[in-house]
Amino acid sequence: MPLGSWLFVKGSESVWVERPHGRVMIVAGPGAARDVREFDSDPALDAFQIALAERLTHGGWFLWGVNRERRQARDRHSTARGTPDRRSSAASPA
Repeated sequence: MPLGSWLFVKGSESVWVERPHGRVMIVAGPGAARDVREFDSDPALDAFQIALAERLTHGGWFLWGVNRERRQARDRHSTARGTPDRRSSAASPA
């Protein structure tokens, strides 16, 4: 299951939902409210996340941004470049 975070906003308030690792979910906001939950299964976590998103959107909250876990993306260092290495001596001015 991809890890990530979601930011919901409503006026000047925000709710930050984060899945930092495993089956853990952190819900921070609005204000000083903070809830950390650990789930027994991925389906239980997914169902809670969907229900939370639906409650927030029905309550007038707007999904402002999504941040997927970047470490699950393909490693950019293993991708071939279309240009020579800019750090090599051939690319450096003398």
